[in-house]
Amino acid sequence: MDAIEIRRLGLEDADLALSVRDGLFNGPVRPDQLQHKLRAQGQLLIGALADGALVGMASGAVVLMPDKAPSFYLDEIGVHEDWRRRGIGLALGRSVLAEARAMGCETIWLATEDDNAPARALYARLGGRAQSGVVVYSWD
Repeated sequence: MDAIEIRRLGLEDADLALSVRDGLFNGPVRPDQLQHKLRAQGQLLIGALADGALVGMASGAVVLMPDKAPSFYLDEIGVHEDWRRRGIGLALGRSVLAEARAMGCETIWLATEDDNAPARALYARLGGRAQSGVVVYSWD
């Protein structure tokens, strides 16, 4: 892997995340949402940096329920297409799992599309187990 730095992003990294190239996030980075993500307790944004630029990220949040131990929802792991197939996604995944455990989370979970073979392969390599019998609902 090229010289890639994997680290948790903080408020001092806001400009770095705002200047990211198209294709890393699903859409333009919203400054208000980014500030909240970097500031709020229980929120996590990990970056993969190369030559001072953000080329990959992992994002998620602690989920608290009154009757359960803390869990962590892994929202996404993304690597810019120019940087894929170099182990960055795996490194980001390992980092986010370690951070979630350090935050006291006993379980870590996510959802992905059935036909997203690259993501499913990554999550399996990270030791995740695919669950069956789950139906996902969404509201726009």
